[in-house]
Amino acid sequence: MSFPPYRTDCRAPASQLPQQLPDVYNPSDTFEHEVSLMSNTTVLTEWFRHVPEDKWLRDPAACRADAKFIWDKLELKAGVKVLECPCGKADLGFPLARLGAIVSGIDFNSHFIIGAKNKFQRAALEGSFKTADMRTCDLPTDMDVVINWGSSFGYFSDEGNSDLLQRFAGSLKHGGRLLIEVANPDLVVAGKATRIIASGDQVEEHWNNVTHRATVIFPATDFRGPVSASVRVYSTDEFKKMLEAAGLSLVGFFGPGFAPFTADSPRLIVLAVKP
Repeated sequence: MSFPPYRTDCRAPASQLPQQLPDVYNPSDTFEHEVSLMSNTTVLTEWFRHVPEDKWLRDPAACRADAKFIWDKLELKAGVKVLECPCGKADLGFPLARLGAIVSGIDFNSHFIIGAKNKFQRAALEGSFKTADMRTCDLPTDMDVVINWGSSFGYFSDEGNSDLLQRFAGSLKHGGRLLIEVANPDLVVAGKATRIIASGDQVEEHWNNVTHRATVIFPATDFRGPVSASVRVYSTDEFKKMLEAAGLSLVGFFGPGFAPFTADSPRLIVLAVKP
């Protein structure tokens, strides 16, 4: 399972930065079941806030290629308004802006937002970025495209994930399109998805057939214990129902580069439109 994806980053390695743990764990949280059998592992309800920053890195060349595929598939034109959420350091937003998009980005990580702003300023590109929680912040409206890329969907409870889809729908203009990119759910369930490689080591992955969540364990660092990262994995049928509930219409499912989606596709791209 290629999660988290690699993202563009130019800061010092996260191993050199302090990672602070929460003082209280809420046992009623959805994620408590994911690591109940894993000893010596820190259970974090907001696990994505504690994954070392270098584990979010993505290859710039891959981002440029993905951006070009998106631009061509959606037949975008200069001036198109795009929201990347979460955006990292404008992983897709930056190459899309170079193609002519007006980009907005939201990420909880202030370091990433600073990096995104710096890239746009240096390139004299138009863009708007803010540090915020995509579950609660005011999303920009009247967007032509909303992009949730690189296994960035499924972090929350089913209710929370459905609410997020509705928020994305609210951000789109009529005729606007939503893109979500995740690991192929069939491969994840079968245990055949690509596993994370962290610092040259293979990170342990677990599939829970009851909760339908995939969990990976990030090893301990000098600043914190092991971190359990939990993601809800949705089937294509589940995605279709969730999109309909959010007022969106499914356009189609695709593999990498918008090739036809098959059982062997390593990634799943979900394309939907707001009627």
